[in-house]
Amino acid sequence: MIATIVRHTFAELVRDGRFRLTAALLVVLALVAGLAGWQQVRALHAEAAAAGTGERGRWLGQGGKNPHAAAHYGTYAFKAPRPLAVVDPGVQAYLGSAVFLEAHRQNEPLHRPAQDGTALQRFGDLSPALVGQALLPLLVILLGYAAFAGERERGTLRQLLALGVQPLHLLVGKALGCIAALTLVLVPLAALGVAAAALLAPPGQQGDELLRALAWVAVHTIYLGAFLFLTLAVSALARSARTALVVLLGFWLIGVVALPRALSDLGRSLHPTPSSLAFRNELDAALGDPHGRETLEAQRVAILKQYGVSRTQDLPINWSGIALQFGEERANQIFDRFFQGLWATLAAQDSIFQLGAIVSPAPAIQLLSQALAGNDTAQHLNFLTQAEQHRREMQRTLNGALRDSKGSNAAFDWNRIPPFGFSPPPITSALAPLLPSLAFLIAWFAATAVAATVAVRRLRA
Repeated sequence: MIATIVRHTFAELVRDGRFRLTAALLVVLALVAGLAGWQQVRALHAEAAAAGTGERGRWLGQGGKNPHAAAHYGTYAFKAPRPLAVVDPGVQAYLGSAVFLEAHRQNEPLHRPAQDGTALQRFGDLSPALVGQALLPLLVILLGYAAFAGERERGTLRQLLALGVQPLHLLVGKALGCIAALTLVLVPLAALGVAAAALLAPPGQQGDELLRALAWVAVHTIYLGAFLFLTLAVSALARSARTALVVLLGFWLIGVVALPRALSDLGRSLHPTPSSLAFRNELDAALGDPHGRETLEAQRVAILKQYGVSRTQDLPINWSGIALQFGEERANQIFDRFFQGLWATLAAQDSIFQLGAIVSPAPAIQLLSQALAGNDTAQHLNFLTQAEQHRREMQRTLNGALRDSKGSNAAFDWNRIPPFGFSPPPITSALAPLLPSLAFLIAWFAATAVAATVAVRRLRA
């Protein structure tokens, strides 16, 4: 009986010209957006590789130079796009892709593509993730809103129940029939994500990226399943197909379109972040003298006592290297206080967004999709953390070379400073902060499945 209902539901949907047109349009939109993203990811990869090679050559070719002068000369850390930016670019366009590493200063990332975008682009770029999160739920609603309400209006629901068809069998059959029809749209999306992970991932990262792609498909399947069972539950409870459609479209408009923007605004109002200019001015005021001369005297006295001399000129090492490294460590404490405070504010904003998944599954899928694609705020901060660690190690090495250079004219080997390489966190680390979102998404799927089951059990001949 269930198989018969599945075949009938699938055939009825596929024969509907409106479904064929809508499904074809969504597939075309997703593939066009994915192919555009594919080209962009490849172009950004090539640009990052060329910039990294040129920057390395600039660093190695600076010739004989005081190590501290080289510290101010600085170098750049570049972040190449992640493979799954093809399906979900996330916040990549708004957070920059290069950081200048120099002495005495922790810099913010540069080269944000959104800064060069047009006014139209700021409303949001089309991506496969947008199709899957905003448009496919609308297709699910259009497929299922009349599943029971339409049968009731035509009088066929009473006939089916009178013939002994169990309501639960009817629910399972219609759900599987709708899923079979949706598969025609989901397969191209899934294939695009898996292909991006397999073909664009750097060596050594293919396994993690493939796992991310499969998880990305899985969470979107759960998300659409929640919308499907919600649609079937409303259809079973509504007195008419028109009522079911109005209720479901209202939920889609509020939960998918309006709620995520409202949550973002709420997070910013409850946990405001300073402007870039205000943040930098306050940080510079806290730093004061970047060399830390006002707090250096105690360090100088301790070093003189350690070596048993009365003047820094009599030290067997170069005092400048020690003083500069002391200034770096003092500044690093201030950097940590300011930037960790800023990042805690961003995490608090994300927590507000996660709590919005109680009202709708849309906030949960947005956060999970960005995290699995490697383009959420937390993984961008991971890139900034690794870049800052590289900067501090670079300054420590250069200041150490200056400290040990007293009485020596040997040129510094610039190869002692290795090139920066970003190591993305594995999928488990990326998902760890979003376990509440994953739990909310699964809870939505389970709750809607239960609601649909309860609703169809109330059907009577």
